[in-house]
Amino acid sequence: MGMKRLRRLSTVLLVVLAGLTTLPYLVDVPKGADVDPATLLAVAAAPGARIITADGVQSVVAEAGDPQDPALLLIHGFGGSTFGYRDVMAPLAARGWHVIAIDLPGFGLSEKSWGRDYSHKAQATFALAVLDQLTVDRAVVLGHSMGGNVISWMLALAPERIAGLAYIDAAVVQPKSGVSSSPSFASVLLDVPPIRRIARIAIRSAFSRETFAELLSSAFAVKSVVNRYGLVDGYAASSLLRDWDLALLGIIRDGAKNALPDSLANLSAAAGTPPTLILWGNDDSWVPLSSGEVLRADLPDAAWVVLPGIGHVPFEEDAPAFIDAVGGWLDTLR
Repeated sequence: MGMKRLRRLSTVLLVVLAGLTTLPYLVDVPKGADVDPATLLAVAAAPGARIITADGVQSVVAEAGDPQDPALLLIHGFGGSTFGYRDVMAPLAARGWHVIAIDLPGFGLSEKSWGRDYSHKAQATFALAVLDQLTVDRAVVLGHSMGGNVISWMLALAPERIAGLAYIDAAVVQPKSGVSSSPSFASVLLDVPPIRRIARIAIRSAFSRETFAELLSSAFAVKSVVNRYGLVDGYAASSLLRDWDLALLGIIRDGAKNALPDSLANLSAAAGTPPTLILWGNDDSWVPLSSGEVLRADLPDAAWVVLPGIGHVPFEEDAPAFIDAVGGWLDTLR
C-alpha cells in the first residue's frame, strides 16, 4: 500500500512539474521593437556618438575635445548611457580635456544578450578595452551611481591607467567577509529556462515609456527635469533593442559578483592614492548622502562636494553646477 501511494505521489509531482515547465511556453513573450541602434544615435546618445566594437561587444562611444588633451572617461549608472552626459561633455572638454563617454554592455544602445558577463569586473574590462581602441593610456575616470563601482574595478584591474577618480552619487560595493562564492539565488533561478521565460514575459509586460518616466522622476529631486523634451525617450530607447530584457536579467543574475576584490581604501592606497573627487546631491533618495559620507571616510584625501537641492543625477538636474564642481576639480589636476 505504501509503494502504491508513493508511486501515485510521484506521478502527481511529475504532472505538476511538467505543467510548470510547459505553461510558460504557452504564453508568447511580448514582441519588442527590435530597432537598429544606429538609427537611435541622434535621440538616445551624446552628440557625435558612434557605434564601436570592443572586447567582442558592439556598443557606443562619444568623444568631445582634442584627443591630444588628457582623457576623462565618463561611466554611466544603472539604466544610463552616453545620453545622460550629452549636456556636460562639451563644456568639460572646453576646459582642456578629451572627454569620452561609453555605453556599458547591456545598457543604452549597446548589444544585448543573455550570454554576456555583466559583472562590474567585466564592465571595467570593457571600459579598458575601449581606452585601448582609442589609444588612451591613462585617464581620469568618472563614475555615476553603479558606474562608481565600475571605475573602482578599473582601479583594481589597471591602477597604472587611472589618473584620477570622480565618484558621483556612487554605489560602491565593498567586499564583505564570509560572503559565499556560490551562485546567487537569482542566478540559480534565472538559469532555469522556464523561469527565465516567465521573467521575460513579466518585464516586457510591465515596462513602458510611463514606467521609465516614473523611475526617472523618483531619481530626481528637481522633478521638472523629467518633463524636458526627449529626456524620457532618450533613457527608454534601450528597451527598443533586441533582447534588452535578457540583458537586464543577465545584469540581475551577475549582481552577486560585483563586490570589489579589496576595500576601496586599500585599492586607492595600492595605486598611490590617485586624486579623487566625491560629489553628491544633498537630496539623493536612491543612494543617500550618508553613503557619500561613508565613502568620504574611506577616502579622506578626496575632494568633497555636496550640491544642495539636487537628487541622484546631478548632471541632469543642474548641469551648470555639475560642470563647475567637476571642472573645478579637474583644473587642479592639470
